[in-house]
Amino acid sequence: METQDKKVPLAEAVAMHVQAGDVLCFGFTHNRSHAAAFEVARRFRDTKSLTLVATGLLEYASILVAAGAVGRLESAFAGNTYPAPAPARVLQDAFASDSDSDPDWTNLTMTLRLMAGAMGWPFVPVNSLAGSDLWRAKGRAFVKDPFSGEDKPVISALVPDVTFIHAPIADTEGNTVIHGPDAEESWAAFAARKVIVTAERIVEPEELRRLGPRQGIPGHLVAAVVEAPFGAHPQGQFVWSAEEGIASYAEDYDCRQTLRKLSRDPEGLRAWVEDWVFGTDHKSYLSRLGAGHLNTLRDRAISPVPAAPRDAEAPASVEEIAAVLAMRMAEARAADGHAESYFAGIGLSHLAAWGAERRCRARGIDVALIAETGMVGFRPVSGDPYLFNRPNAASSRFHASFVKTLGVLAGPRAQRCLSLLAAGQIDGRGYINSSRAAEDRLIVGSGGANDLAGGASEVMVVMPLKPGRFVPRLPFTTSPIRHLFGIATDLAWLERGSDGALEVAGIVAHPGAEAETRAAIDAATGGALLYRPNLTRHDPPTTEEIELLRGFDPARAILG
Repeated sequence: METQDKKVPLAEAVAMHVQAGDVLCFGFTHNRSHAAAFEVARRFRDTKSLTLVATGLLEYASILVAAGAVGRLESAFAGNTYPAPAPARVLQDAFASDSDSDPDWTNLTMTLRLMAGAMGWPFVPVNSLAGSDLWRAKGRAFVKDPFSGEDKPVISALVPDVTFIHAPIADTEGNTVIHGPDAEESWAAFAARKVIVTAERIVEPEELRRLGPRQGIPGHLVAAVVEAPFGAHPQGQFVWSAEEGIASYAEDYDCRQTLRKLSRDPEGLRAWVEDWVFGTDHKSYLSRLGAGHLNTLRDRAISPVPAAPRDAEAPASVEEIAAVLAMRMAEARAADGHAESYFAGIGLSHLAAWGAERRCRARGIDVALIAETGMVGFRPVSGDPYLFNRPNAASSRFHASFVKTLGVLAGPRAQRCLSLLAAGQIDGRGYINSSRAAEDRLIVGSGGANDLAGGASEVMVVMPLKPGRFVPRLPFTTSPIRHLFGIATDLAWLERGSDGALEVAGIVAHPGAEAETRAAIDAATGGALLYRPNLTRHDPPTTEEIELLRGFDPARAILG
């Protein structure tokens, strides 16, 4: 058979292979193809004719919704992730307007659905979802295990009509190299009926072969390949092999912050889409960004510029006090041999995990930091609080995936793993809600939290006791935690008692100020928590502890 040249312009690839009614997936390695998302938005503007499925619906999804291209959504997370999770009103409105949309998956279960689709399985067993309010009638069921006779949860396979993947390099036949961390293990590409690849660089097949074996997607699965430099922007592209002739580039934090703000303003985001998406093609979009700006992103991928400090002398915030307590407790857990890895959930919790790892390292205690997207054994860079930045990925011992991090390292057979999670809201059992606010309105969804909560790792929750954050009963249970180590707040350390209810095991107070702290705890919890007879008193943060955390987050984007 003659070789086939599949290299086409972006507009032609979308026109040829995407139709109204299609289910689209923008596959997640460590980025997504924003160039392709923008082209889909241009072609299907105001049709609401597409379904969008994903582990994460981030800026690209907000843009597609604002463009009027999408009518139905399925996800594990919907919102913004830079610098930490936050809702996107445009996505909240989209879910609220379509009762058939489903935001109640997890990062692991959505990936497993794609794996099942690729394998030709009708369903796949899971350890997540069941026992939480993420469990729905559609796409989820219990079947009898033919070996044990027990009922086991399973979920339906997912087969997208079209998957888009962004890659550093591909050849004209569609053979595509994927660099780690590859969060979804490219299952979205293997499951799809059609695959469209956008790549930083396209070469002839023999040139790709000369590079030697790589992880990737074979060309016979790819329908079209498009050369799209900076096709992941405003996300970054990580490149680990200089001989491929491509430079890494960093996340465009300023652009992501702009889109974060606009995601809360549907009219403002639509105006941005009219200007930056409908008013451009990919080439003119890059021209508007400017060569100087793009070169700066390349430079910052290798030599990051720390964020400017904000209020460096300010007293500790409630977020910082909670993070310091979590950091201390995590360090102690490693020192006594119960934790050999910290699973750093995104948000305030990951800064606490970073601080604990740094302190352990100073004591000669080796603790592996894990992030769900596949960074294993990484060492966080100072000056940039974003969990998934390139320097963190570059420092990793290994690159893995959701399946290996959420499903194995912190899964049902986890060993000496302490998972740290942030929370929007907790109840009297220590269960977490990150899914629904008042009137059943979406917050952001589970992400990987439900997967971690159902595994065998110990879980520590990191959350200030602000008004409304503790409730006797959650409006929605996202993550019913099986093995709760404790909850670190700005006022207290909470643990489960023998009856499973949270109790105050320790308080954060200067000597002699215990009564004042107890009054603040009662005010924040409605007096719902019992106090243990022999309370531990935890000193407020020291200057050195605050400086350590602010070293990671100088602008206090997460630390408050």
